[in-house]
Amino acid sequence: MAETFLFDIAERVLAKIVHFSVDEVRLAFNVKIDLKKLEDTMISIKAVLLDAKRRQHQNEKLRLCMWKLRDIFYDAEDVVDDFKLKLSANRTPSIIPTSTT
Repeated sequence: MAETFLFDIAERVLAKIVHFSVDEVRLAFNVKIDLKKLEDTMISIKAVLLDAKRRQHQNEKLRLCMWKLRDIFYDAEDVVDDFKLKLSANRTPSIIPTSTT
């Protein structure tokens, strides 16, 4: 059961990262590089998770490690969501007029 959650969370985080790297052309160059590195890392992690999914029933320590990874992926998803929210907030013009005096 944990492996399904982990894989689903990893898939969601990866999808969000891909969305950023494709749609956010105006991001600074270094951020794009970091996002690409993160995307590559997530792809590698997904491959490891698929292998761990096959092996977890034989190894209790591996199963417990996968449960810990689940929390890490939830945290990563929260960070990506926060970044997306802040990015969209910076693009939305303020509806409150600012004083020039």
